[in-house]
Amino acid sequence: MESMLATIVEYQITEILSVPPIIIRLLTDPIVSKYDLSHVKTFSSGAAPISGEVLQKLEARFPWTGFKQGYGMTESCSCITAHPPEKQTYEYAQRAGILVANTEVKILNTQNGKELGYGEEGEILARGPQVVMGYLGNEKATRETFDSDGWLHTGDVGYMDQEGFLVITDRIKEMIKVKGIGVSPAELEDLLLGHPEVDDAAVTSVPDDYSGEKPKAYVVVNAAAKSRLATGDAVKSVGRELIEYVKAKKVRHKWIVEVEFMDEIPKSPSGKILRRVLRDRERKRESGEKRLVVRDEKATAKL
Repeated sequence: MESMLATIVEYQITEILSVPPIIIRLLTDPIVSKYDLSHVKTFSSGAAPISGEVLQKLEARFPWTGFKQGYGMTESCSCITAHPPEKQTYEYAQRAGILVANTEVKILNTQNGKELGYGEEGEILARGPQVVMGYLGNEKATRETFDSDGWLHTGDVGYMDQEGFLVITDRIKEMIKVKGIGVSPAELEDLLLGHPEVDDAAVTSVPDDYSGEKPKAYVVVNAAAKSRLATGDAVKSVGRELIEYVKAKKVRHKWIVEVEFMDEIPKSPSGKILRRVLRDRERKRESGEKRLVVRDEKATAKL
């Protein structure tokens, strides 16, 4: 981090191209205050979603800057959408941008495949000259991802707003199904990151006999809160506080049933939360393993 900041200052770099974990580090690492970043004009983020709470903190810390991000995937070679120069502001920061040249996007209902309109959430499909033809030597995977008309099924969920901006809300495979109702992990993560004692968060599902699945939160708390976790009573207190925090702001089927405290959320180098690691952690839980977990004791079979 220090060498990166030194380079930015030495060469007066005006645009910082980054990924969410680095941006979070810029907001939490005290060493950042030793460097004059007043010359920076724009922050750019990609590779993984960035929460609204982090963006609010970034704007508050560097209010003179703008922000942009792009959306794409390996199969699209580069961007599908990007922020145009005139809208690289925090007002548009959490949106994924508008379509790049010669590119089409359509949104399909995840249940019946019906094409949707503005503001209606479904799977994002993309088509354009940057989209690859398929996977070499893997016809099965190609048929599953690319249809006969050349549309790439991204597996991402989102919608197109009235200004032509694409908004990504989640991944289809990562949606939590509570009594058949889809709950977005990203939505709950965004909320938890707004809590003053939470530095990082991830949400995934745990099995439930009645509801099928329920959301569980994994959180990394800040130093002040971490010092309180030395005793069992304090762990319960902080955990219950986070459970009630979600209850106060979300409808019942989005309530988290459990909070687990961790030192670090497992992520890829680009900042994507490794939910598979968290799910494996649940499946392989050993009875004697010591973990800081608080369950909502008020949770009942009825939702």
